Amino acid sequence: MIIPTPKQVRKAARTAINIFNEYGINCCLFGSLACHIYGMRNRDPHDVDLIILNNRGNGPESLKQILVDEDDNFFLVDSQNPDATYQVLWYRISSDVRCKVDILTTGQSTSLNIPRVPNNRIQYIHPHKDLPVMPLLALLLLKLQGWVDHRHSLKNYQQAKVQQDVTDIREMLRIAVEEEANIDDWDSKWMPRWFVNQMIDRVDEHIRKFPGSQSYWESLGL
Repeated sequence: MIIPTPKQVRKAARTAINIFNEYGINCCLFGSLACHIYGMRNRDPHDVDLIILNNRGNGPESLKQILVDEDDNFFLVDSQNPDATYQVLWYRISSDVRCKVDILTTGQSTSLNIPRVPNNRIQYIHPHKDLPVMPLLALLLLKLQGWVDHRHSLKNYQQAKVQQDVTDIREMLRIAVEEEANIDDWDSKWMPRWFVNQMIDRVDEHIRKFPGSQSYWESLGL
């Protein structure tokens, strides 16, 4: 199977977003595609991470089914994890290219503790103004959360992601500082206190591991 290009990954994201918009379901991108849209260039995105902001009573599996029902290029396959209770969603780009699409919901009760982004804080970055993305600082902090979770995991495949997390965080930190993001700015004030408190602890852990990052985090007000 051929790995999709960034343009093809954006096509998969755009198709899903447009379908959800027709259902009155708001969403935004995070993960590697959102980082790439902000300017991260150490690697290309290969899949879509889509956060649902108002699920209208639908769980992740029902949301996946909406996409499958609306566009024949979306299809579901069983997870390779025998204990999984979910199916994996893919978008068919061509006969030999497909893109995985992860659908995630928000809140403290979810495994990733993703905060709900208000509609007026969603970002649209040139030249991809039709793709809604998570605000920069929240995106960076969720990337930081991934690094912490992966480095403390007992699973080898999670541990294997740590070095890529380190590289991603280094580049996204630089971008956030260049964009003069700050935890006290209007663009960041929407983040709930529980999320910020969790992330302050993770920032401290990152600084202990990488002391040279301290001035960057301080520039962001963290």
